[in-house]
Amino acid sequence: MRHNGRPVILASSLPPNLLSLSARGGCALVECPDCGKWRSMKRGMITAHRGPHVPGAEAWPAEFRPSPPRCPGSGQRVRVDESYAEWRARLDAAVREAGQRRGTRVIPRPKPPVPRAVTQMAAR
Repeated sequence: MRHNGRPVILASSLPPNLLSLSARGGCALVECPDCGKWRSMKRGMITAHRGPHVPGAEAWPAEFRPSPPRCPGSGQRVRVDESYAEWRARLDAAVREAGQRRGTRVIPRPKPPVPRAVTQMAAR
């Protein structure tokens, strides 16, 4: 697999929720920057995968349907420059920060009066 020619993405520059590291040092998972699919990494690159489907391909018979093109994010180099403990600490901090946010305040409004039915108006 060849890289896509883009600059290397450092794992420490990604938000911690777009990366998944293993405590045993196994396979790392990364969200593709172009299509958003979760892909594994091999040899420091996002594994090759197909992009979104070709628009209008559903109208073609299955045997003649074109396959979707390769996603431009395939082969993106990602350098894991932090340990599992550092990544986990960043993830825990992000979860705590998100948990401290308040939702918007709901202001109850009075409901408008319901008009009478047309049959009730004609009876008067």
